Amino acid sequence: MKSFEAYKEILESYIQKEIPKISPKELYEPYLYLIDLPSKRIRPVMLMSVYECYRPLENHVLNCAMAIEFFHNFTLMHDDIMDASDTRRGLPTVHKKFNENSAILSGDVLLIITYQLLENLLETKYFKEIFKLYNHTAIQICSGQQLDMNFENEYTITELEYLMMIEYKTAVLLATSFKIGAILGEATPQDADAFYQFGLNIGMAFQIQDDLLDSFGSTEQTGKVVGGDICNNKKTLLMIKALQSNNRYHKELLNNWLQTKSFDEQKVTDIKQIFKDSGALDYTIQKRDAYCEKAISFLNKINIQHEDKEALIQFAKKSIQRVS
Repeated sequence: MKSFEAYKEILESYIQKEIPKISPKELYEPYLYLIDLPSKRIRPVMLMSVYECYRPLENHVLNCAMAIEFFHNFTLMHDDIMDASDTRRGLPTVHKKFNENSAILSGDVLLIITYQLLENLLETKYFKEIFKLYNHTAIQICSGQQLDMNFENEYTITELEYLMMIEYKTAVLLATSFKIGAILGEATPQDADAFYQFGLNIGMAFQIQDDLLDSFGSTEQTGKVVGGDICNNKKTLLMIKALQSNNRYHKELLNNWLQTKSFDEQKVTDIKQIFKDSGALDYTIQKRDAYCEKAISFLNKINIQHEDKEALIQFAKKSIQRVS
């Protein structure tokens, strides 16, 4: 198995060579801009690395990896509009650099391109299974995004509801990336399913870590303004656990701040302190680590070489603990 960086370089080169430019330029310039932003390409790299547990890379695998990456970017383009985000990876979001209508339409085209890429599998024995999995995942992601938006206007969200939301919005695409790599590599159905569960649990840990970084990371680390989730009243696991605090002062302060939905440095400072004092921060870190351990337990069931398992564990840890 190659290094994470080697897979990424292979993919970057393939994207630059193969990405279509759908005319007029107002259609393709926005999605080219987003795809060219700094990115770790975690999902396609995982797909490629799983495939190479079984056989050397081929172009049809790179097409699937590119489809996954383009789908991910399509969701980012539309999510940024819905979340009214000004920056992505430290640079202006697509709708800020161009305009909202262009971002919507360019995102739609990018989604359609992913289906064109999957057409390369049409005559293969893999097509039906991968196509069904891909479409099921796409619907789940839309459901997760809607739940995320719903939660902003709801005060009482349970931990279970939050976990279902991040499973759909984030984890299923990573899980699907792992499973597609396994299907293309002709893994057994049992191993393909175990790869899905490995990816799903890594994806859960990934999103929880992302929520942690939004509050306790830095702009340099995330490319976004720190405290954005707090100011948008996002019901992250941190917020859910803080709202369960028995401390009356915590409850009153949270109730007051949740009446506002604009950026306020004092709001960020106050709520971050409540996250710490209430135990919400420690609980969230423990939850993230538990998902990591669960993921590894599924990987250990898969019949691949030991060194490949170790490499996948390191890849997964790199994606989750992308900053300290």
